[in-house]
Amino acid sequence: MKTVLIIAVIIVVVLVIGAVYLYSKIPRKRPPLVELPGGIQGVLCRFSYAWIVPSTTGVVLVDAGLNEEAPEILAALQRRGLGPESVRGVLITHGHGDHFGGTAAFPTVPVFAHRDDIPLIRGEVKRKGLIGGIFGKISARKKPPASMKPLPEADTVTVDGVTFRIIGLPGHSRGSVAYLLGDILFSGDSLMGKGDSVRAPLPFACADFEQSVRSLEVLLDIPFTTIADGHTGATFDGRTKLKAFLEARSP
Repeated sequence: MKTVLIIAVIIVVVLVIGAVYLYSKIPRKRPPLVELPGGIQGVLCRFSYAWIVPSTTGVVLVDAGLNEEAPEILAALQRRGLGPESVRGVLITHGHGDHFGGTAAFPTVPVFAHRDDIPLIRGEVKRKGLIGGIFGKISARKKPPASMKPLPEADTVTVDGVTFRIIGLPGHSRGSVAYLLGDILFSGDSLMGKGDSVRAPLPFACADFEQSVRSLEVLLDIPFTTIADGHTGATFDGRTKLKAFLEARSP
């Protein structure tokens, strides 16, 4: 019994250390609301950003935060004079709980994710690695979206009159994607700001770190300037900064 207790304590300590370490890598000074052209807003949902995109009859969300009640998103909608019924669809960048948890607040809304991440969202597969396992447990406690749909095989998806280009960026998760709207790249965790530069996902948070970096090379042919990511907000002149990042990594 004593041995079991010691093992349990060690496991808890390791999990806490891992969670603290990952949290320490998240930038502290993040604006609660990011304003982009076209009425697009990034809403900080405690740990991650959800992006509100105006659509023909309401709004489309790109990611939805961790909290299943989505209080920050609902407050941002209310400031626009809108209610939860105004959300016409949710586009998920990848299947981690801090990006899809808030979809529970919009149970009748179609939620789109890459087919490779749908098993992850449903809890049918687990994240790899110690840190991934810690946060995988959080994801597993989140309800999968009630109206989940795989992204179309085509390279675009249209929701309520707004057409987004779909760009596959596997590595952080098998089905990580970015969405391009105009010159704004909604990159989830696949590409994030870092001061005056950009960075790939942290290695210990990836299903395949090397693949996640290789995936970013496809973005050099994409005409974007602004990165709207999942944890740091907006990064401007993003394509130039990405090119410098990848060049610095080249042997």
